[in-house]
Amino acid sequence: MTSDLKRHYTIEELSKQYLMNTTTLKSVFKAVYGMPIASYMKEYRMKSTSNMLLQEDKSISEIAAAVGYKSQSKFTSAFRDIFQILPTAYQKLYRNQ
Repeated sequence: MTSDLKRHYTIEELSKQYLMNTTTLKSVFKAVYGMPIASYMKEYRMKSTSNMLLQEDKSISEIAAAVGYKSQSKFTSAFRDIFQILPTAYQKLYRNQ
């Protein structure tokens, strides 16, 4: 699930992959990870992009696309939800440390 960050899995796809019904999958996942699958994936994507922002010379839109966001504005909003800072500000603040 985390190996291809561009791909957005549906609950149905994951339940087939893990041989569980959707309700069981959601409750087991939340019990193990403490959050719903979508929240976990959003957080995982954003943590991956935080490294990309600091280590790669790619634009924000290229980084957004690399983790499955078709819109830079949706990516920026998701990043701000997790880190409480815009990706460009994060990059400027931490890149040269």
